[in-house]
Amino acid sequence: MAKASQGKPNVTLQQSIERILDSNRISRQDYLQLTSAMLAGKGLTDEDYRQLNSVFDRFQLGRLKVVDERSSS
Repeated sequence: MAKASQGKPNVTLQQSIERILDSNRISRQDYLQLTSAMLAGKGLTDEDYRQLNSVFDRFQLGRLKVVDERSSS
């Protein structure tokens, strides 16, 4: 049962990461969610860590635009 409950947050996390990398935009809420996921580290795969590092690298390099709203549509 624990694996099933851990799978759902990872799907959501992966979707968030893909959306951020595709749009080159990150909300403050997304940043906090990704930071919390990275620090908690529970249920994260090596690929999750690679994707998170990619987001944080782009953030540090100024390649992501920080937006206040989660959805810019």
